Formats: sequence, structure tokens, C-alpha cells
Amino acid sequence: MQNGTKKRKNGIDTYQRILKISSELFARNGFDGVSVYDIAKGCGIGESSLYNHFKSKTEILDHLFEYYMREIPLSRPSDAELKERLDTMSPEELLMQILLSASPKISGLLADTAMIINKEKYRNPKAADLYYRYVVEEPTRFYEKLFTEMKQRGKIADIDVRAFAEQYHYVCMTLTKEYYMMQNGFTNMQALMGKFYKTIHFFCGLMK
Repeated sequence: MQNGTKKRKNGIDTYQRILKISSELFARNGFDGVSVYDIAKGCGIGESSLYNHFKSKTEILDHLFEYYMREIPLSRPSDAELKERLDTMSPEELLMQILLSASPKISGLLADTAMIINKEKYRNPKAADLYYRYVVEEPTRFYEKLFTEMKQRGKIADIDVRAFAEQYHYVCMTLTKEYYMMQNGFTNMQALMGKFYKTIHFFCGLMK
């Protein structure tokens, strides 16, 4: 019984390690620039061991995409959490909290997969579909719902919430990319926080 449990745990650990190493390599070198040999070598296993978990490099990518679809919506507050915070926070405070709380959650495997989607969307139909559904549209709907609730509570002016959500999110997408750059040492946290505050102050000014 113990041997069976240990074997299953080792199998899960290897599975997770393959996803982690693959995401790092795909994010850095692009999907086409990485071989199964590269992944196996990075994991410290043989190619035959890798094939015990995944049939192909494409299947690894598909698992990363599934992980992203499942996890990225969880990086933002739930509807219940938003309504509770709207009772005590100003729009500026709430938008800043959303940005500051989401950024650390988008790290590691999730951040690497986001970079893979961004790179592969030009040549991979699945990546392109994910980009529009989960990088562009799903967050825009989140902000549209948030701004609608703010408007109904009289916290912001009578704006076109859909148009405002689209424009706000497009700026947030750029800030998120700069956050990834900061994680890799290409900018610093202080400069990025300054952009966070300036962006939110600007948009909240337009909503008064």
C-alpha cells in the first residue's frame, strides 16, 4: 500500500515538474524552439519517462493552456468579495487593490503560460483563441461588471461601462506585461507601482 502511494506521489511530482520546466522553456525559447529532449533533460529524466506522462510536446502545451483557463479567473476577486469591498472602498482604492493582489498571483507557471500564449497567438489557433477569450474578453467582462455595480451605487458617473472597461483593461494588459518584465529583472517595482497609481488615478478622474 505504501509503495503504491509513494509511486503515485512520485508520478504526480514528475508530472508537475514536466509542466514547470516546459512552461519555462516555452516562455523563453518559444514552442518550436524546444524539443522533448530539452524538456526531459531539464527535468532530469529520460525521454521515455516523459512519455509515460505526456504523449507529445503538444499535449504538454494543451495541459498548460487548460491550467491557464482554470486558474486565471481565480486571480481576481469573486462577485461576493467585490460587493463587500464596494461597501467600504472608493473606486480608486478597490481598483488598486485588484491590481496589487492579482499581480503576485500571476507568477511561476501561470506567468510563464501567459507569456507562451502571448508568443504563440500569432501561429497557434488555440493560443489565439485563448488570448481573445481569457486575456482580452474575460477580464473586460469582469471590469464591465465592476463598473456597472459602481455606477448603480452612485460611486461613479453615468459612463459607457463597456467602452470604459475595454479601455481600462487594455492599459492593464500593458501593465501586466511590465510586471512580467519586472519579475525577470528588466524594470523595478518602484517604477511599476508609480505607473499603477498614475493609471488608476487617471481613469478614476474620468469617472467622476
